[in-house]
Amino acid sequence: AEYMGHFLSVYFFSRHLMPRVPEEPRQCDRVVIEGVAVLQIVNHINANLPQMVTGQLLGLDVNGALEVTYSFPSIFRGPEPTGWQSTTQREAREEEIENEARQYQFEMLHQLREVNIDSNMVGWYCASWLESHINTSVVETQYSYQLELGPCCACLVYDPLRTTQGQLSLKALRLRPGFMRQFRTGDFTQETVQAMNLTVESVWEELPVEIHNNVLVDSFIRELSLSREFSAQTAVGPSFELDGTGYLTKGLESAVENTDELWQAWQKYAYDVKRFKNAEAYGKEGDHKPPKPSRLESMMVLKQLANHCDFLEQCASPLFERLFVSEAIQTINAEPETE
Repeated sequence: AEYMGHFLSVYFFSRHLMPRVPEEPRQCDRVVIEGVAVLQIVNHINANLPQMVTGQLLGLDVNGALEVTYSFPSIFRGPEPTGWQSTTQREAREEEIENEARQYQFEMLHQLREVNIDSNMVGWYCASWLESHINTSVVETQYSYQLELGPCCACLVYDPLRTTQGQLSLKALRLRPGFMRQFRTGDFTQETVQAMNLTVESVWEELPVEIHNNVLVDSFIRELSLSREFSAQTAVGPSFELDGTGYLTKGLESAVENTDELWQAWQKYAYDVKRFKNAEAYGKEGDHKPPKPSRLESMMVLKQLANHCDFLEQCASPLFERLFVSEAIQTINAEPETE
């Protein structure tokens, strides 16, 4: 997923729409999100599939909890043809898109504040297919948010594919302080990664998510659960689904794509290492010296590939079990009855 550079203007809106008194940065150990905000995120992402869209989170941080009370989508633009454009035209078009997104966010925050809705930005949300959010683009975006908004800033990741299996897949993530300091230096060479024992788990910190509803909503849900139409006796139980090719197909496609991305990342890393060593040999300094080769991208892709393999194992094992059981039942039913 490609995330636009207009996310960097978040601090501009927070500073002008809701001035803050300078204070020590506070820490949040959990995320409490309103049910209305969850429905807004789910509806926005499901309505735009298969495009991976994003949006903004509004709320407050209170007593160590990041409370998300509202959300609104960001402007989504598909890839534009750039082959016929010059460098100046592309830069002008990117600046125009960024200005449009900035104006849209400014108007949205202003209108929400007019109707007495929280207009304080506390993070952003994005869609993810099978852990596809583990990439450098999301890391860079979240780094910009935490750099401007502080540690009480989270990224909500919604996975529509896992949600179709019967359980809401919604995660709250933020970058760890140690990785924030290292990302500021930009040093992710092989030696640095090994010395710091850097893994994907040391990059992201997952916060517990609590969904909060109004008292009237809780009462209504309780009444529905007690009604005859929605009682446990009349509700449809778990289905004996035999066709799981959709999940397996998507998992295999993602695994193949990640394998190709991993090979490309390794090739790019080898090329960067060669350029960097040649520059050191010829004594290039300053702007003429290429950046240090980074292992961050290949590490992210490798983690995605491992997650896809785990997902395939989780989907395939129950599916094969159901197929064997179904075959045994059909065999028993096909046998002639003996007198």
